[in-house]
Amino acid sequence: MKKLVMSVFVIASSFSVVAADDFATLDTDGNGSISKDEAMQNVSLVHQFADLDVDNSGELSKEEFSKFKAS
Repeated sequence: MKKLVMSVFVIASSFSVVAADDFATLDTDGNGSISKDEAMQNVSLVHQFADLDVDNSGELSKEEFSKFKAS
């Protein structure tokens, strides 16, 4: 039973990681940009956020996000 529960957890976790690479999923308030708080859903994005935010607005536009390289 423990193996089943652990397997389900691992599978569910992998789906959330994949989903958190999509602009629309990360833009939780639907304003057309990704804030630093919204970026927290994806660790790789958090690490790249400052480099991606070329206009220093504190948010990523769709164009800025398109340069994101998920790892």
